[in-house]
Amino acid sequence: MSTTDIVPANTKFKFLLHAEDGSFPYLSEYLLQNYFNPEDEIVKNHLILGIAIKDTCIQPVYQDKENKKLKLKRKRKKSEEGDSAGESTGEMTSAKNTIKPTGYTYGTTSLEKQTRLLPGYSTLAVPSFDLLDDSKNAMEKEKANRTKNAQISNKGPKPLPTVPTVTSTKERLSLISPNGMQQISPEMYSEVANKLNCNAILALYDQAHHDEGKKRKATAGERSKAWLEKCIETLEIAENKSPLWAPLSCYHSKWSFADSIKYLSEQQQSYEGIVIVGWHHIQSRNERIELLQKVLNSISPKPRLSILAASNLAQILDAARNNVCTIGSSLPVTWARSYKAMNLRFCSQKGSKEGQSVDSTEGYIDLSNEKYCRDA
Repeated sequence: MSTTDIVPANTKFKFLLHAEDGSFPYLSEYLLQNYFNPEDEIVKNHLILGIAIKDTCIQPVYQDKENKKLKLKRKRKKSEEGDSAGESTGEMTSAKNTIKPTGYTYGTTSLEKQTRLLPGYSTLAVPSFDLLDDSKNAMEKEKANRTKNAQISNKGPKPLPTVPTVTSTKERLSLISPNGMQQISPEMYSEVANKLNCNAILALYDQAHHDEGKKRKATAGERSKAWLEKCIETLEIAENKSPLWAPLSCYHSKWSFADSIKYLSEQQQSYEGIVIVGWHHIQSRNERIELLQKVLNSISPKPRLSILAASNLAQILDAARNNVCTIGSSLPVTWARSYKAMNLRFCSQKGSKEGQSVDSTEGYIDLSNEKYCRDA
């Protein structure tokens, strides 16, 4: 891929930035106002903020205060007057100040009420940006904890599964949130996502790993279809419903993929476009591009096509060149945490027919290098 044909001049796409906890990572309200203002033409026309239900909408559940008061009254009756009453009063104050949640659930409030985002950004509500990535991150944390515990107990760490997996049933999906595993049904997900008042919603989906069996892959495809139908039904009776996008997970078996394409073709009037989930996991560049073209050419009229995640700059550019209208990624955040900044020449030198190649390791400079340091 040369810099002369990275992206044709007439190509238009939007960048879906993966938000963390419903906000721009590292950016304060001042920076948002001055550098990423929602009224800016570039931000308005080319940026979408991805809002993940798994972290943005998790809310704690507290025990009913009346139950605590009844328990304290019973203690008072059993105790003597005077000091014991004073102790009960102290217990009530202490309980109020040190109350802990009994669990967690999904809240149904608008995005503006629960985040520090400025109003006006284009947003897309999703269950997660990638269920397999979430599972892999959880496995790495668990592995680190087990290794630490094994060092303390002088015992070998217990083995973990080698392949990240998604936990789901016919009726529910288990999302990995900052507060542990939280189950959600397609009906509840549709209600929660719609209450956010985002510009669009990605339907609940299931996802299978490349190394899992054909049965699991087929099951993931069937559940994604069934959940899409339930999301459509739930939003049909909702007030001020947001447009719905249909998910298409990678790594279906050949039969289940063809069946999913057929179903999406039949339901085309019920959704705005198709979002390919797990596209960045496909190792072969040719296979990634082939999948995009296969989806576009298999449904008539051609749907609006998006990808939920791209893991490097080469994938973003490939998607842009192959008629993807929305490209999701957390690359800006990943680079920022690694002290990297984008530095890419989109034009070749005068007189040269071919530009420099761009692969997954290029397109940025390493700001941790001392040559980029200077005195203030």
